Amino acid sequence: MDINPLIADLIKYQDELLESIQISIWFNELHKADRYVAHDIAEIKGEQYSTDPFQQVANLYNLPREEVVENIRTFTTKGFKIFFSG
Repeated sequence: MDINPLIADLIKYQDELLESIQISIWFNELHKADRYVAHDIAEIKGEQYSTDPFQQVANLYNLPREEVVENIRTFTTKGFKIFFSG
């Protein structure tokens, strides 16, 4: 079974991406954390800013947009748990 390359990169760049989640908490922008993570993944991959970062990431990884949103949202939720439990 092949691992989803987006999930692999979410794990690989976890520390950097968790910083984005932490920043969204500081600025009380929890509803934007998913978008911040999507922007960061695209930036890590060398892409420019996009108004639709989920579609941009979907295109980068050749995945359906819905799957990208689900994967990033799951990662972000786990990130919230890390900060709120600590």
